[in-house]
Amino acid sequence: MTSFVQEINKMTAESIVDREVFEHILSLIDEPVEYSSWVLTLIDRAKELGVKSKFETMLKAHKKEYEKKQKELLQLPQEKAETISHMTAFSGKKYPIMNCGRWMANDNGIFIEDTKTGDVAKICSHPIIPIQRMINIHTDKEKIKLAYKPMGKWKEITVDKLLAVDSAKIIKLASYSINVTSDTSKYLVKYLADLENLNKDDIAVVESTSKMGWVNDKFVPFCDEYGIDSDGAFKDISDSIKPHGSEETWMELAKSVRTLDRVEPKISLIASLASVLIEPLNALPFMVNLWSETGRGKTVSMMLATSVWASPANGAYMADAKSTATGLEVTLEFLNSLPLMLDDMSQVKEKHQGDFSSLVYYLCSGKGKGRSNQDLGINKPKTWKNIILTNYEHPLVSEGMQGGAINRIIDIEMKDGQVFGNGNYIATILNENYGHIGRKFVELVGSTGIEKIREIQKKAYNKIIEISNQQGVEKEEKQVLPLSIILTADFLATKYIFQDGQYLDINECVDWLKNKGEVSENERAYEYIMSAVNINLNKFTPDDRGEYKGEMWGLFKDGYVYIMSNIFTKFCTEGKFSRQSFLTWAEKRDLLDCGKGRKVRQKRLDGLLSWCVCLKTPNIKTDDTPTDEDGFISVEGLNQEELPFN
Repeated sequence: MTSFVQEINKMTAESIVDREVFEHILSLIDEPVEYSSWVLTLIDRAKELGVKSKFETMLKAHKKEYEKKQKELLQLPQEKAETISHMTAFSGKKYPIMNCGRWMANDNGIFIEDTKTGDVAKICSHPIIPIQRMINIHTDKEKIKLAYKPMGKWKEITVDKLLAVDSAKIIKLASYSINVTSDTSKYLVKYLADLENLNKDDIAVVESTSKMGWVNDKFVPFCDEYGIDSDGAFKDISDSIKPHGSEETWMELAKSVRTLDRVEPKISLIASLASVLIEPLNALPFMVNLWSETGRGKTVSMMLATSVWASPANGAYMADAKSTATGLEVTLEFLNSLPLMLDDMSQVKEKHQGDFSSLVYYLCSGKGKGRSNQDLGINKPKTWKNIILTNYEHPLVSEGMQGGAINRIIDIEMKDGQVFGNGNYIATILNENYGHIGRKFVELVGSTGIEKIREIQKKAYNKIIEISNQQGVEKEEKQVLPLSIILTADFLATKYIFQDGQYLDINECVDWLKNKGEVSENERAYEYIMSAVNINLNKFTPDDRGEYKGEMWGLFKDGYVYIMSNIFTKFCTEGKFSRQSFLTWAEKRDLLDCGKGRKVRQKRLDGLLSWCVCLKTPNIKTDDTPTDEDGFISVEGLNQEELPFN
C-alpha cells in the first residue's frame, strides 16, 4: 500500500493523465476494491496538482473506449464450437475435465477468443461448470447443478434450468457470488449451454425430488435413486439431515435418558421415529404435544427428538411456530414423512386467540390448498404424512376446540420438576452428535416389512381397546390409531435399536387419550352452556320478591332452563360451536323442548313474551334445589338414566 501511494505521489500534472495510467486502472476493473483505491487516490493527487477536472474527463473517456472494445471482443467468433477443442483447466481433481469448445476455462475464469484477431475477452472472473441435471419426478421440471469457485473455494448450487438459459434471469445468480452482469449474461448462458451439449455423457442426469421421506417406496435422503433439489428455502433443513459426531456418544446419552423416571423425553424420541410409519400404515398426520409451565425440559426433549434425524441447533431443522400457514404448508410438503418440530406454541397463542382448532385441522389434514398459477391453471396441492411434535404451556385442547381437532392431538402433561438434571449439558451433546438413528430405524422398517409392522400395530390397537374396556371407558377411535402407531415404533426401536427393555408404559399411554364423551363437540357444547348458566345463575333466578338482580336472561321451570334466544346465540359464539348443529343434536337426545318445526318456544319472562331455547337441565343448583347438610346437591329420587351423561 505504501509503495502504491509513493508511486502516485511522484506523478506530475502531465504524467498523471498519461494513457498508461488509465490503461493500468482499467486493467483492474474486475477487482472493485483495488480499482476504487487507485481511482480515488489518483483523483486526490490530481486535485493537489490542479488537474482534477481534466483527470476525471480523461478517465471517463478512457473507460468508455474500454467498454466499447470489450463489447467488440465479446462478439462470438463465427466458427462452430465443435471445430475448437479447448478443455477445462481447473486446478485440483474435484470435478472432471470437460470439453469447453471455443471457450477457455481455467482458474482465472472463463474467456472467449476471437480466432480471427487473437483477442481474448473475459466473461466470468472465476471457474464455473454444470455438473448435474435433475429431473423432478413430481413435476417433470428440470434443474441444473452448477459448481463454481468465486473466492478460491468451490461451491455448488442447484437452480431452475430456466434460470441458466435465460440471459435476463441468470443475473439473479450474482446474489450467490457468481460473477455475471448485464453485459456478460448472454455469454455465460452460451458458455453453459455449450458445456452441457459438448459433455452430455459426462454430466449426470438424475431423477430428483423436492420431498423427503417415502418416495416411490424409497426413503429420501437415505437412498441413491433420487437427488434432492432443495436449494433455497429448505437448504438449511436439507443440510442439517446428516450423521454428525459420534453415534456411540448419542446412543449412550439416549439410553441414559430412557432410564429416567420421566416419560416425556421417551415419548418425544419415539414419536419422532414413528413419523415414518404414517404413510406405510395409511394413517393421517396427528400431533403430540408436551405441556407444562416453563423450565421443565420441553425444549430439550424436542431437541432429543430432532437429533434422531438432524441437527437440533436453533435455525437448522426445527420450524418456527410463528411461520404463516403457507410457510408451514411448504415445510410440511418438503419434510413429507419426517416429523415437523414446532417449539414453543406460546409464541402464537395471541394470533390464534388460544384456540388452535383451525391450525390443527390444517396441519393434520395432510393436504394443502389448491392454488392457481401464472398460467391460470391449478397447482397440484401439497401433501404430507407425518407426525407434528409441539410443546406449550397449556394443553393444545381447549374448551371451545372442535371435536375433530381434539381427535388429532395427544396432549401429554409433564410431571412436576425438571426432566433433565443439566439441560445445557444435554443440549451441548445433542448439538455435537446427531443424525445417526433415523436411518437405522428406516432400514429396520424396510427389513421388518410392512405386513409384519401392520400385525404389530394391530396388536397394539387391540391392547389399547382391551385396557380401555378394563377401565370401563370408551376411548375415541381416532385417537387409538395414532397411539397404536407410536407403540409400534416403540416396540421396534426398543427391541432392535436400543435393546434396553425401556418400553413405554401402555397403561399410562392409554390415559392420555380422550374418552368418547370428552371429544363430542355437542356434548361439550351442552356442558359449556350449562356452565355458563350456572356462572350467571342470578340472571335466571329471581330473589324472594320475584325480582331479578340486574339483567334477566331466562328462568328454570320443571327441570328445564329457558334461555332467551339472543343470549343462547351469545353462548354459542363465545363457546365457538354451531347453534344449529347443537340444537339438532339436543332434540334427537330429548334434551330440547321445542315447538313443532322450531328449535325454540315462547315463554313469558317478566311479563313479556320471548322466544327461548328450552334445555333439560342436569343438577344445576338453584334456590329451590335440595341440598344435603354440607351444601351438596341432593340426587335422591333422580332417575340417573334420564341424565345426559353418566
